[in-house]
Amino acid sequence: GADLVLLSVPSRAMDAICQALAKVLAPNVALLSTTKGIRSEGFQLMSQIIGQRLPSHPVGVLSGPNLAHEIATRHLTASVVASQSPQVRQLAREAFATKYFRLYSSEDLISVELGGALKNIYAIAAGLADGLGVGQNTKALLITRALAEMSRLSAHMGGNPLSFLGLAGVGDLYVTSVSPLSRNFRIGQALAQGHSLESAESNLGQVAEGVNTLRVVYEQCQRDDIAMPILTALYEVIFGGKPVRQTALQMMQAAHTSDVEFLMPGANSAL
Repeated sequence: GADLVLLSVPSRAMDAICQALAKVLAPNVALLSTTKGIRSEGFQLMSQIIGQRLPSHPVGVLSGPNLAHEIATRHLTASVVASQSPQVRQLAREAFATKYFRLYSSEDLISVELGGALKNIYAIAAGLADGLGVGQNTKALLITRALAEMSRLSAHMGGNPLSFLGLAGVGDLYVTSVSPLSRNFRIGQALAQGHSLESAESNLGQVAEGVNTLRVVYEQCQRDDIAMPILTALYEVIFGGKPVRQTALQMMQAAHTSDVEFLMPGANSAL
C-alpha cells in the first residue's frame, strides 16, 4: 500500500473526502494536503479538518510560490512541506524531489497553510493596484503591509510570524501578487478595469480562490477584532461596492504603527 497520500481537492470537499478515506486507508498512512482554503464553519484550516476526520494519520501541508504552468515547464521551483511529523516531511521530500523542484521543511502548519490561503486575497488587491496604474512604491507598500496582516492573523491563531519570511510567506505572496499567471491577480486587474466580480470570474474561466477566502477571513477578523485594513478595504470594494481609490485613500489615513510590529509589541497595529 501507499506510504503517503496526496490530498488535492476543493476545500469544500475535504470533509467528505476524509470521511470516505477513513473506510479504506491503512493505519498510519501519511497524508499531505495541497488544498488552499479555509472552512467558514469554525474557521478551520484543511489540516485541522483532516486531523479531526483521520486522527490516526500524520498530516502535513505543501505550499509555496508554485505557479502550475512554470512547474509543468520545469522552471526551477521550491516549496515548503509543513508537518509536526518528521515522517511526513521525509516522505514528501523523497516523493517530490527532482532536478527542478525542491522541498524545504517547516513544523509551522498554521503559518504555512494560512500563507497559501491568504496570499490569494492580497493577489486580488495587487491586481487591482496594477490595473489602476499605481507606482512601484505603492506596490511595495501593498505587498509589505499585506505580509504584516498575514503574520498578525497567524500569530493570533498560534502560528509563528517568522515563518512568513520564508517561501510560504514572502515567496508565495510575491509571485501571486505580480504574475499574470495568477488567477487572483487577473481578477483584481479585471475589477480595476470596471468589470463586475461575476464578469471577471466568468471571463477568467477558472476558480479564483481569493474571493471566497476574503469573505471567510473578513468575517472571522471582525469577530476576533483583528486589524486587517487592506483585507477590510478589499472586502468593502468587492462586496460593499465602495470606490477603489477613495477606499485606498482612507486606508492610508489610518493610525500610524510600527514597521515590524513583532519587534515593537506595544505598538498600534491598525495599519
